[in-house]
Amino acid sequence: MTQPRPPIVVILGHVDHGKTSLLDALRKTNIATREAGGITQSTRAFQLQSPVTVTFIDTPGHAAFSAMRTRGGQIADIAILVVSAVDGVMPQTKESITTIKEAGIPMIVAINKMDLPGASADTIKAQLTENEVLVEGYGGDVPTVPISAKTGSGLPELLEMISLVSSLQSLVSDPSGPLECVILESHLDARRGPIATGIVKNGTLKTGQELFLDKPVGKAKALSVDPAPPSTPVEILGLTSVVPVGSLLTSTIQHQDPTSNFKRPPSNHTILNVILKADVLGSLEAITFSLPAEVNLVSSSTGEVLESDVLSAASTNSQIIAFNVKVPASSAKLADVDKVKIHTFNIIYELLDALDKLVHPQSLETIVGEAQIIAEFKIDALRVAGCKCTSGEISKSNTIKIGDKQARIKSLKMGKTEVEKVKTGQEFGAVFAPPVDFKIGENIIAVITNG
Repeated sequence: MTQPRPPIVVILGHVDHGKTSLLDALRKTNIATREAGGITQSTRAFQLQSPVTVTFIDTPGHAAFSAMRTRGGQIADIAILVVSAVDGVMPQTKESITTIKEAGIPMIVAINKMDLPGASADTIKAQLTENEVLVEGYGGDVPTVPISAKTGSGLPELLEMISLVSSLQSLVSDPSGPLECVILESHLDARRGPIATGIVKNGTLKTGQELFLDKPVGKAKALSVDPAPPSTPVEILGLTSVVPVGSLLTSTIQHQDPTSNFKRPPSNHTILNVILKADVLGSLEAITFSLPAEVNLVSSSTGEVLESDVLSAASTNSQIIAFNVKVPASSAKLADVDKVKIHTFNIIYELLDALDKLVHPQSLETIVGEAQIIAEFKIDALRVAGCKCTSGEISKSNTIKIGDKQARIKSLKMGKTEVEKVKTGQEFGAVFAPPVDFKIGENIIAVITNG
C-alpha cells in the first residue's frame, strides 16, 4: 500500500557558493571546514528529522563532477539552487539550472551569503531572469529565499518553503513493495570491504536481505539505518563487490543500465600512461572524464595504492595518480625501488592542473643574444635584415623574436659567407622563416627553449 514519503532534496550550485555550508547549518555539523579546498568532492546524503522530515543530497560544484550533479538531480524530488549573493550566477550555476530543468523537478533558489557586504538578492534575481529562471516578482513562480548559512538567517523559511513545495507534489511509495535503492557512492574499505551509500526509493531495506543488480551482489550484513524505509539514505555493508554508482539495488534480478558504466574515448596522441586510484567511484568517474586527451588510462580502481598497482605501473611505464587514498609504506618502498612515480592529491582541480602540466610542460625561454636591425636588402626577392649583434650570441638554431612576431633564421651571413653564429659587435644579414614584416630600428631577441 502506498504511503506519503519524505521529499528528497538535491543541493546544486557553483563551486564554493555555500552548498555544504548550508547542509552544515541544517544538521549543525562542520563538514565544510573539513572539505579539501573547501569543495565537496563526493555526493553525500542525510535526513533531517525536524521540524519536517527531509532527505538532502549534497553534490560537488567543481566542473569535473558534472555526472554526479546530474545523477543527484535524477534522484531528487526538489532542487535547491544555491547562488552566492555576492558572486552571482557562475558557470556551474548555469549547468545546474540545465540539470534541474532536464530532471523536470521543482526549483527553490537559496540566495546565500546575505551576511556579506555587497550582497544583493535583487541583483541575483535579475541575473537568474537573464538565464531563463523566472523567479517570483520577476514574471515567474520560482520561489527565492535569502539566507546566510553562516548566521542561520533564513533557514527556517527555507525549510518551510521545502515543506510547501513538497506538499504540492504527490510523493508516495510502497514500504512493503519491491525494493529499489539508488546507489550514490560506492567504494572499497580496507577493513570493512565494499561499502555503498544509497537512497531507498521504494520498499524497505533490512539487514539480512539478499541484494541484486543483474546478478546477486551479496547480503545486507549491516545498515546505518535498519530498517531503511523510502527516502532514507543508508550505508550498506556486506556486498560482494564495489557496485556501480547510479545503479539500482533490488530484491530481485533485473537488467541494469547504470550511468556510471563509463568509458573514455581513446586518444591517438598518448603522452603519459596513468594508473588511477580514487576513494570512491564518483571521484573515479569525474577524474576519468576530465583527463587530458594525451593521457592513456591503463587502469582505474578504488582503494589504496597496492603493491600490485606499483608492479603494473613499472611494467607499463605508467605513473600512479592517487586521489584521496593512502599509499602504504610497502607500496611506497616498492615504487622507490622500481622508480615508479606516485602523485597524491585530495583536491580535484589540483590533480587536473598537475596532469595538464605533465602532458603540456611549460617551456622556459632563455635570452642568449640581442641585435638591432640597421638596414634592409633584397636578394632574389628575399627580404634580408641587415643587423648588428648588440649583446650575447645569435645562432641559426635560435628562435628569434621581433616585437610580437616569432621565427627561425633561415640564412645567417657575414658578408658573403654563411655562418652558424655571430657574436657581440658583429654585423650580419639574416633571412627569416617564416618571413617577418620587420622595420629598420626594431630589436631582435634570440632565445633558446628548455623543457
